[in-house]
Amino acid sequence: MLRFGTVGTSAIMRLMQQAMAQVDGVECAAVFSRDAARGREFADSVGVAAVYTDYDALLAREDIDALYIASPNRFHAEQACRAMRAGKHIIVEKPAAVTGAGVQQMIDTARENGVFFFEAITTLFMPKYLQCRALLPQLGKIQSAELCYAQYSSKYDAYLRGENPNIFNPSMQAGALNDMGVYCVHMAVDMFGMPECVRYAPELGENGIDLAGKLTLRYSDLTVRIVTAKNANLGSGCRVEGERGFFAENGPINDFGSCSAALDGAEVKLDAPHAENRMVYELARFRDAIEARDADFFERMARQSLAVAEILERAHGSVN
Repeated sequence: MLRFGTVGTSAIMRLMQQAMAQVDGVECAAVFSRDAARGREFADSVGVAAVYTDYDALLAREDIDALYIASPNRFHAEQACRAMRAGKHIIVEKPAAVTGAGVQQMIDTARENGVFFFEAITTLFMPKYLQCRALLPQLGKIQSAELCYAQYSSKYDAYLRGENPNIFNPSMQAGALNDMGVYCVHMAVDMFGMPECVRYAPELGENGIDLAGKLTLRYSDLTVRIVTAKNANLGSGCRVEGERGFFAENGPINDFGSCSAALDGAEVKLDAPHAENRMVYELARFRDAIEARDADFFERMARQSLAVAEILERAHGSVN
């Protein structure tokens, strides 16, 4: 049994708690929150007995093997590295960090302490995405790739009222690209590798946060166009076209469930399973990697996270 401590009490953590209840060989042993009352309420609602407000006390528990971190983005690297130095494996919510240096620090700390760190990016583990990804070599020369993840945030109205929710707070390293567009960036890196040129055209709020934006990734023979937003529902999905066919998804990129594909004019059947809780697939894969001490998988995912962080850094740096 792989025993987790969890950091954070957001909606994404509630979804992960549900996934932990569904995935064999995994359980949550403790919840961490900086607010004791909020932590207790959250733990009670998901059936976890132990609540911590002292991070070091949580890390001192020898019966906890790993941490799932879903705190605000700016805390990811520091909290993850502290935990890895205490001998804990780490799953950290996307983005792992928004600079290459931040992710490299996490990679180095994992290697130095004989543990793994993985960035939670559900798209890459969704069965239908993997089916579509496997079609790429058959599509011929890729001519077009358009990716969109844009939805009206539940916190946007509070932002418009002048409040300062974390997800619209520049000091928390938040915003549309880091929160939503990062799924699209991960897809682009997974399919096409590191781009030669990165350009980001954001729609900025009064506090400087990117409420929405258009990201262009240029490769030697392909331009990937990404649209992201937290202030509008823009019809999320993707379409990748090649000389011989295409695949497309209609809906949230992180769930990747409603898909279609064709090859040489004939429909390709996409019949992979699709669980109601999208997080079960990545959690099961990370469990397997930790239990099997799968260093090759760790290194592959580490390279993926590093490339994405470098693109985020270049994107924000490209804004005039």
